[in-house]
Amino acid sequence: MPRLKGWAMKTLKEMEALLMDYGLSGYDEQIKEAVRSSVHIIPEPAGDERIPIGASKMGGLPDLPKGVDWFRQELTDIPLSFICQINFAEVKPYDAEDRLPVNGILYVFYDCSMYGMPWGFDPRDSDGKVVYYYDGDLSQLERKEAPEDMEENGCVFGAAALHFETAFDLPDLDSPAGEAIAFAGDDQEKYWELMDDVREFLSNKLLGHSDNIQGGMELSCELVTNGLYCGDSSGYNEGRSRGLDKNAGHWRLLLQVDSNEDIGMMWGDCGRLYLWITTEDLSAKNFGNTWLILQCG
Repeated sequence: MPRLKGWAMKTLKEMEALLMDYGLSGYDEQIKEAVRSSVHIIPEPAGDERIPIGASKMGGLPDLPKGVDWFRQELTDIPLSFICQINFAEVKPYDAEDRLPVNGILYVFYDCSMYGMPWGFDPRDSDGKVVYYYDGDLSQLERKEAPEDMEENGCVFGAAALHFETAFDLPDLDSPAGEAIAFAGDDQEKYWELMDDVREFLSNKLLGHSDNIQGGMELSCELVTNGLYCGDSSGYNEGRSRGLDKNAGHWRLLLQVDSNEDIGMMWGDCGRLYLWITTEDLSAKNFGNTWLILQCG
């Protein structure tokens, strides 16, 4: 199995040692409160024929239930590109916080057409992705062929088998969890330096903290799912006046998909896709209520 492309904390002891290295050991308790466990995803490029039907994968062709067609945009009817399928039975042993379902498959499709790749700051961007959860008999799955109009409206990425590891994530300081850490003096700069150093690697994951490129996303998720446009300050101003900012902490990262160039995935300029869900919807397995945001440099 390939090694994780980069560095990840596997234990809280590793976190304590890291904080000591950066002169931040005085914040152990605060940071421990903010740390979240994640399931890091390691893609291994492989031909579709080498990946069993129903197994976790990125790219390639999806294994959908009989009677379920390749997903398309509701408004334009163009086909959405298949991003990944996650078989939760394979993931569950690595879910340290026991937040994910025991079984079932999560499918993610996204608009990769010429004028697509929605950023997620407009309520209308909801048509740019489909997140589907199947909790039925896996013998009913079949590998779907790409639609004939896919080539002109999107793409079929190379296929990759997926491996998983348990890890622990530190929060960005512009997230609700990070904002709660009371740094003194120049210690906040030390923390930013630490984060810059440990995040210089390809990062695909389930749960944990998002590896932000352009800032925190929890508030944006709350506002845009309440119908507010977040492409400028107007939505944020109205959201705060309505008290919606108090709900930002309910949002959790569900899935992060990096620019996996080995299989042809590139989100803008080496960006990432972030799929968000509220704690309530995660507990209820309401994966259709997720919100997707694209960030890039």
